[in-house]
Parts: sequence; structure tokens; C-alpha cells
Amino acid sequence: MKFLPSCLMLIASASVSAFAPSSSQSILPKSFIATTNANTNTAAQFSNAATRSSLFMSTEEAPTDIESIIPKFEELSLPARSGRPLKVAIAGGGVGGLTTALYMLKKGFDVTVYEKTAAFARFGGPIQFASNALSVLKEIDETLFRRVMEKFTFTGTRACGIKDGLRADGSFRMTNDSIDYLFNEDAPADWFVKFPLKECADLYGLPYTGVIDRPDLQEILIDECRKIKPDFIQNGNPVEGYTSHGKGKGVTVNLKEGTADADVLVGSDGIWSSVRAQMYNEEIKGTNKDKKMKQGCTYSGYTVFAGETVLSTPDYYETGYKVYIGPQRY
Repeated sequence: MKFLPSCLMLIASASVSAFAPSSSQSILPKSFIATTNANTNTAAQFSNAATRSSLFMSTEEAPTDIESIIPKFEELSLPARSGRPLKVAIAGGGVGGLTTALYMLKKGFDVTVYEKTAAFARFGGPIQFASNALSVLKEIDETLFRRVMEKFTFTGTRACGIKDGLRADGSFRMTNDSIDYLFNEDAPADWFVKFPLKECADLYGLPYTGVIDRPDLQEILIDECRKIKPDFIQNGNPVEGYTSHGKGKGVTVNLKEGTADADVLVGSDGIWSSVRAQMYNEEIKGTNKDKKMKQGCTYSGYTVFAGETVLSTPDYYETGYKVYIGPQRY
């Protein structure tokens, strides 16, 4: 199965998603549910036969062997296999990998993240969360959402959109939030379009769009994951490839140092993903003959220069962002 939300790719030979639905256990008889829910406890913890029989029930009522209940590969849809949780390896400890790790840890999966960098370091600029993305974070974990909000800057409550960046003669223009063109026919249009971010959020009852510094977000995600599994991440040991053992039989993860066995491998290792490269038979950072594609990514023809500055403009607090565009300019 290939599961491709954003940067995530799921490597597993299964016919169902590894993200277990809340009702996934309802397909199992009570005897199996009791066994799997109690698999982290020893039999010694049940002090009398009456307690034990009420938990495990009669084997005559339903078999306790999972392989006799559902096909083996379908166990990948559950957070646990018979006697142990489902083991998940995640390649990459960026925002995608860490968010996936937190969600799966909270659902009971045994998750290990393999990250290239030797240690977490604060680098990277702000990342925008639209209203629907914020609602997903809130659904994953209320504490995560609250901590993100503490570091958040709202932009969706202000004017945001695309502005005219070039005059007809090609000279650069940078204007304030002016509507002079509505009354002055000699004034060129200022805003091409304004995005109704606040109105859309209000309509659907969603949080407002905004930004958070990427290192702040990663720091929060790492901390929340460690609360569940302190050693969930291995730094300095990236995934370099994998060997699939067939449908429902797991995968061996080839690391920079050694190997690891897992039921599922999630590739979340960025634009030059080694997992994706093997999946689609690509060369990492490999360029095609016409030099317009590198590892499956087509060159757009644009070059981006990123930088930071603080400009003093009268509408600084009234605008979330203004994107200036023109012919062959952005």
C-alpha cells in the first residue's frame, strides 16, 4: 500500500491503512479484545480465577488466535498484533515525521523515528498553518494545540492577499492597504485579490490561520512524543533503504548504522527522500537528461531568494501578508 498525504509515504504490504479507526476493535470477539488490551500485564496481576475468567472468557465462545480471526496482513490496520503493539519505523524527524509519530504513539503503536541530524537544532523560518491544518492538530492532541497557540502569530484576522507589484513601465511598487483606485481612475488597482481567511474560519468554526517558527513546532512535537516514549527518536542514524518481506510480513529498515525490523515503514525524509527514491526506482538527487527534473521533482523555472527584513509601513498591524506580483516576478 502507498499512503501519500503531503510528504508522507507508507511502505507496507497491506490492504488497509495503518491509522487505526476508533472502531477497529469492534470486528474482534470480546475474548481477543480482552487479551490484546491486557497484553502489557502479566497473568500474575490477576489475583483470582474469577477476574481472569471475566477478562479472557471461554475459548469455546471465540478463538483467541488472531490468525484464525482475520488475515495476517489485516493486522496492519490495528494498533497491536497478538501479544505486542504494531512496530512502526519513521524515516525523518521533521514536522511530518514528528506529527505522524505523535499521532501513532497516542494510538498505541510502537514508534521509532530515525533522523539524519545528530541532534535537534533550531533552524528554519516560520511555517503557516491554515485553519483546516490547525483543526487537525487540535484533533490529534489538545495539549499540542494549546502549546502551538502559545507560540502562534495570527495572520488570518488581518488583510491577506495578492497585490500589484509592478507598474506598467516595469518599476517596482510597494503600497499600503489603499482603496484609492475605487475613486481615482488614474490610480492603478492595488489589491488583485484579498483572501477571506477570517470569514471562512468563522463560517466553519475553525481556528484562525497563522504562523509558528518551525523550530518551535519541532521542539513541541519532540517533547510531546518523549512524554509517551522517551527514546522514540534515534539521531544521527538515517534510513538509507529498506527490504520488504511481502504482504503483511514486515520490512527490514537499512540504516546508516545497522538495520531494524518493523511492521511498517513511513517515509518522511524530505524532498530528497531515500525511501521514495527506492519506492520509485529513482536516484537520490539524480537529474534527468534535459536537466529539468531532479529525483522526480520538475524544475519550475523560478529561482527563490529568501530573506528577512522589517519594514515600517502604516498598515503593518492591519495586514497579515501581502504578496506582490507582476510579469515574471513574485
